[in-house]
Amino acid sequence: MKYALTKAPRIVAALLLAAFFWAFQGRALKSHFGPDEMMNIYGYWNPPLWKVLLAIVSFWSSFVRPMAAVYYLPLFHLFKFNPVPYSWVRIGLLGLNTVLFYMLARRISRSWWVAVLATFPVAYQANLGNLSFDGAFIFDTLCATFYFAALLWYIHCRTGRTHLSAGQGAVFLALYICALDSKEMAVSLPVVILAYELLLAKRSGWRPADLARRLWPTLAAGVITAVFILGKALGAQSLTSMEAYRPVFTWARFSESTTRFFNTIFYTDGFTMGAPPTGGLTMEHAVVLWGVLLCAGIVGLLRRRRDPRWLFVWVWVMVTPLPIVFLPGRGAGLLYLIAAGWAIAAAMMFRAVSWRLARELFAGRPSRLAAMGLALLGCASAYAYQTRIVHRYVVFGYLLTGKHTADVLAQFEKLNLQPKPGSRIIFLNDPFPDTFDMTFVAGLGWNDHSLRIFQQSQIHLNDEQISGMDYIIDYINGEFVVRKAPR
Repeated sequence: MKYALTKAPRIVAALLLAAFFWAFQGRALKSHFGPDEMMNIYGYWNPPLWKVLLAIVSFWSSFVRPMAAVYYLPLFHLFKFNPVPYSWVRIGLLGLNTVLFYMLARRISRSWWVAVLATFPVAYQANLGNLSFDGAFIFDTLCATFYFAALLWYIHCRTGRTHLSAGQGAVFLALYICALDSKEMAVSLPVVILAYELLLAKRSGWRPADLARRLWPTLAAGVITAVFILGKALGAQSLTSMEAYRPVFTWARFSESTTRFFNTIFYTDGFTMGAPPTGGLTMEHAVVLWGVLLCAGIVGLLRRRRDPRWLFVWVWVMVTPLPIVFLPGRGAGLLYLIAAGWAIAAAMMFRAVSWRLARELFAGRPSRLAAMGLALLGCASAYAYQTRIVHRYVVFGYLLTGKHTADVLAQFEKLNLQPKPGSRIIFLNDPFPDTFDMTFVAGLGWNDHSLRIFQQSQIHLNDEQISGMDYIIDYINGEFVVRKAPR
């Protein structure tokens, strides 16, 4: 009976978290394919399968984010253009991330209810809603899955031990490579692991041999990171060759990105680069937040009962933005890992304040625990209410964005056309202006690698070249019309 009573608060908290997760994530089952998803699926469908699998192993190659093939290819093979199974798998991955993060936050904070509180923003954050409603952000979801799993595995293996074994280290490095193959954001993991080693892990001495046993997985991860960055930066088709992925290392870019990140994570629009005209928050306030967290970390180290958790969380929130903070216009789902670090920091701060108040207001331990439980419930309710306000606008926007893609796919399937192998096909009046989406849709829809598919808006053929095509397909008033086809 006593055991059941001690477990009851955790069961209630778990049910509360699960209800919160489903209340917001369940709407994603109504979402359509995002604007970039046809391009993403085509990017893994078009090359030979062996090349895609090789790219997962050769993580330094110029092949972009090959791990997403594990998500896209099986789903496309089984369900083609039905978006619902994709959404189920995406929600399942976000649910897995929620569980992994809870376990990770509990290890770091050493408190189950701090972990519960920190997990709410990871379970769902409306400003990061594209993780749920736009499958094109599967890269960030997968990256977080392997990032959380690698960090949790490392901490689990190091708890009570002086170092990782060869097998444990190999598993950690494999998970890290999977995170890199999912999204470049994962490059911050070796620094976070090093911070854990220096601040939280059990130490075995400072002799060179002891350090080598302790730090070899971290150093190996650092080497992997260096190889990854060089391969991606120097590759012929690297992301850095594109303007949108070319960093600009200036204070102005850093400030602009940081204020945008803070506004997104904290549900506000108050952070600005300069002095706001009607009062509010500036970049200096963001620096103050970092400073408060750093001071808490330093005080924790200087206390008689040494507490390095605050300093570890400070490293997390400072390091994880670095891969994107100097890039233009980044935000929303790309802030997943960054928001996770701030969630732990906010939960630890809330626990410290509520615990101090409970000690002052209630002399008995049961009363303190009851007060903390009510505080947890109140804080979770307030977060859920704020999330609900933003969520309504987010859902409408993403469902509306995907509707056009859904309409085009429906009209394409109504064509009921399967061109002969090797045919040359051109689309006129493309339904996706200024993109190659129709090329991707047609290639995937007909599922034939031998077809040569063009769209007039991209290659601008003359009348003679167009008339020489085997199939000519137009798009008028929201419907496809076959202008020419072999008899």
